[in-house]
Amino acid sequence: MMKILIRADGGKTIGMGHIMRTSVLAEELRRCAEVSYVCSEEEEFDFGVNFLRQNGYFVYRFSEENLLSKINDIAYDCMIVDSYNVDANFFKSVKRAGSFLGYIDDLKKEEYPVDFIVNQNPYALDLNYTEENYIETFLGITYVLLRKEFQNPTKRYINPICKDILVTIGGSDINRITEKIIQNILKEELDMTLHVVIGPAFPKGYLDTFSHPKVKLYYNPIMSHLMKKCDLAVSACGSTVYELAACGTPTIGIVVADNQMMAYEKLKQLGIIKGSNVENILDSIKEMTYEKRLEMSRKGQELVDGLGAKRLASEIIRLITKE
Repeated sequence: MMKILIRADGGKTIGMGHIMRTSVLAEELRRCAEVSYVCSEEEEFDFGVNFLRQNGYFVYRFSEENLLSKINDIAYDCMIVDSYNVDANFFKSVKRAGSFLGYIDDLKKEEYPVDFIVNQNPYALDLNYTEENYIETFLGITYVLLRKEFQNPTKRYINPICKDILVTIGGSDINRITEKIIQNILKEELDMTLHVVIGPAFPKGYLDTFSHPKVKLYYNPIMSHLMKKCDLAVSACGSTVYELAACGTPTIGIVVADNQMMAYEKLKQLGIIKGSNVENILDSIKEMTYEKRLEMSRKGQELVDGLGAKRLASEIIRLITKE
């Protein structure tokens, strides 16, 4: 059986995005490959490692100083890297004959010396990757990595009256943006209920003592169920916005990290989200008419079918087998 190695980290500071999306891909890959992970041994990344181990993955852990040399001691057929803490020199150091090397990219800071590039974002085709540098490029939202619960969703019914609002900022929230959003929405008495997701890597005890009759807190929800329950979402512009699009949930997008800006701008341009910021969130909610929500829901479900992980895993296996 072929062996695939994934290099990614996740924790309370950097968030869980790299771990979550690679684990979605890994689940599909391990149908016909042995998949393991390489993670940094820094305590900051314990959260991501524990998640992976709980889901049945073997995890190699090395210090940053020894990472490159230790990776080269591992036998594998293909390594997939999902990290911002790498550059061309990293890939040159781990590239070797007989193994495939791929990179899950978001920002295209440079051309990378790898065999294949994945960029699942809707702006990927605007970044002008030099395709002759790679054996294959897998670009665009066709390859967006979403969990099984978001595959082939049914067409969304849009409630004419907006009663339930989802607030989700991601797996971590070190800047306590969730609380600021709640406070700004509750400045006025609205006949709406806020459904607030507390991510697994949020600060310990965050909002534990918060209580309000119009606010419900969720600590480990089935996200697709919650998204379908709510008439509108306020979301950070990470992978969650693609999940919301698949569910047909109209979304107000906010940027909580610099690496979300390109997705934010492109999704606004495509009419998938309405852009806002924390301070203006209440006004943005008021502007979300039934007609706007209806159009946004339709466009989102036309764009995202949730099958990106299956497509990408199939292509990667084909590529490794062929070469």
